[in-house]
Amino acid sequence: MNPKPEQQEAFEKLLNEVLSRGTDHGLDGKTMAMRLPISAETLSRMKGRKNADFATLDALGRLVGLRLAYVPDDDALETIRKGEFF
Repeated sequence: MNPKPEQQEAFEKLLNEVLSRGTDHGLDGKTMAMRLPISAETLSRMKGRKNADFATLDALGRLVGLRLAYVPDDDALETIRKGEFF
């Protein structure tokens, strides 16, 4: 399945946050990849494709003290409250 542009954008933001956090902790991408273990090439493909397996992104995040979570979409919630969603 090919991700939609907005999904790729969201993935790119998440991955950049994870990599930035890794840098803050003195970890480069290659070191992070080795600790999972995935190859540095896999990490490079994730960056290029702006897509990856959920478990891999989750594992990368946990490596640097982050976790993925669903949060309410306030715009959708407000639309539902107004009775305009359906």
